[in-house]
Amino acid sequence: MRSLLSRWEEGPFRIFFPLGFAASVIGVLLWPAFFQGLIPVYPLEAHARWMIPGFIGCMITGFLGTSGPRLLGTRSLSLAEFVGLLSLALSMMTALGLGKLQVADLLSGAWMLLLLVSMLGRAVGKRHDFPPPGFPLILLGLAGASGTGFFLGTGISTTFPITHFVRLLYFQGILWLPILGVAPYLLPRFFGRRSLHDFDESLKLPVGWLRPFLASFLAGFILISSFALEATGHTVAGHLLRATAVVGHLGLQTPGLIGIGRVNGLGSCVRWALPCSIAGWLLPAYFPHLRIGSLHLMFIGGVGLLVLAVATRVILGHSGRADRLISPLIPWHGLWILVHLTAATRLTADFVPAVRTSHLAYAALLWVVLLGFWTWRMRLEIKAKAWTSKSGG
Repeated sequence: MRSLLSRWEEGPFRIFFPLGFAASVIGVLLWPAFFQGLIPVYPLEAHARWMIPGFIGCMITGFLGTSGPRLLGTRSLSLAEFVGLLSLALSMMTALGLGKLQVADLLSGAWMLLLLVSMLGRAVGKRHDFPPPGFPLILLGLAGASGTGFFLGTGISTTFPITHFVRLLYFQGILWLPILGVAPYLLPRFFGRRSLHDFDESLKLPVGWLRPFLASFLAGFILISSFALEATGHTVAGHLLRATAVVGHLGLQTPGLIGIGRVNGLGSCVRWALPCSIAGWLLPAYFPHLRIGSLHLMFIGGVGLLVLAVATRVILGHSGRADRLISPLIPWHGLWILVHLTAATRLTADFVPAVRTSHLAYAALLWVVLLGFWTWRMRLEIKAKAWTSKSGG
């Protein structure tokens, strides 16, 4: 048990990634369960929380808990930190399962606060490297998720614009602030390119660090401003500004992301995520009454695909299969196709009312299928490594 706990502390993804996938499966299966009469309450709010604070919260925790200390050149999570994060995640999901949405929001706020304190303490405490320029955006995303979780959990009554802004920050800020922060550092590796945010190890401010930091800060400021615009009734302007911030920042700061050159399956996943996200924000400009369905292009085809691509890289890298990252990875072309099919099915549910019920159920089942496909492929990769080691290859 001590050896197992030690592995979990050093690589929290081993627990939080599977937990996140389980949360997402529960979240999508709420729809067919509702239509079959198995649950009495319309599951929109619960679904959103299973998928964003639940699924994405676990993936962020697994990634930061594993890679955050390495980025800063500091120690891995302590046992107390690991147990605290896991307990809050499980408690939040238990509250969701019992239908206590406000309690779940409070626990989600506490969960993100503990993760924020853990990462912030490492950034300002004993470390052997200066944080990447986008790291403050990751902290800002955690702070926003924590603050808005507490706000929604307390049930404070306020005006619609404020409530809408808080919800946007809660359900989209937790996604895109960390992505804008970490993507320029991490994603160029998917294309064999050097990151503009990668500097030599140093305890002092590296030369050239301020420029990408200011670019990251500006992108984060514009993203949050887009939430304010949408909350005050300027929905189209808010979506356009959000798309501009993401495309501008990631396009300029992430070498290889925008291009037509040949890449492997994992690189294709990353490249396809950006246009799908942009489409999810631009479609509501023409179909404002179908905003929720359109946004699922961004949630599923954009963020979902990025999360699976990054999870693949983390797991292969920590399983002794880093060599596979530069191989063709042909099955991952099938992955992005499955993800986009799921997103299109969910979109159709809102655009064609006659098939809404069936397509919500089909989209849910497709998500379960694609996670099963991804899990199967990852197990094959890890087993191949174990077989090679035993055979002396």
